[in-house]
Amino acid sequence: MRGRSAVMCVALLFLVTGCGKVISGTATPDPAVAKLPRLTPDKIADVMLTTDEVGKIVAATGLTQKFENTVPTKPNFTYNPADCAPMMYTGDLDTYGEKWTGYRLRSLQEPGDSYQHAVYQTVTTFHSFLTAEALVTQYRDVLAKCDGKNVTNTPKDSGGKASVLLVTKVPHNSDPSAFSVDWTVSSEGSTWVCSDTIRTMGNAVIEVSSCSYADARTSAVIADKIATKIKQR
Repeated sequence: MRGRSAVMCVALLFLVTGCGKVISGTATPDPAVAKLPRLTPDKIADVMLTTDEVGKIVAATGLTQKFENTVPTKPNFTYNPADCAPMMYTGDLDTYGEKWTGYRLRSLQEPGDSYQHAVYQTVTTFHSFLTAEALVTQYRDVLAKCDGKNVTNTPKDSGGKASVLLVTKVPHNSDPSAFSVDWTVSSEGSTWVCSDTIRTMGNAVIEVSSCSYADARTSAVIADKIATKIKQR
């Protein structure tokens, strides 16, 4: 049926407008899609925030880059429930899959072991905005299952101590129009809280985890500023 429909479409091509917006033998893209920003893998580094830009948002001085990844990775933890892993680990390989075309994660924090902030900013490009939105939709489905749940994080290294973290869905207040998923991760008896955001901008997915000794909700602000840089290119 699909092949027969295609033949009929070609036969009528020069008689009518239709069959996927084909006009006089020329395919016309959806104007809304044509206007979407498109980021190429070689420009990812240009749209990521500097240590100074992040520091101003999270009210931190002396942030330094601890490491950088150019591919998604697997966590050195196991999680229970296992389905909540994307809520715990930024740039999770099992969730991101292999459809991305470019990827970069940067980890920022103050020097030494007594840091007050830890920020992970990630930008990933895909062939189309549909693939980017599909990943964020996947996170939305995961959060629907994990919201309000305590997730046990157990290090794979022998002797590591397990921790229990609470996942909480939160609104994306800094840009209500964003196609995003937002949540916090916290533990009972500690003021250390991570705010997390994953959102799209065109064919790019931005994921940010911003942790500090306060429920500052800065991940959305960082993600939105990266999105603005992509949009302005």
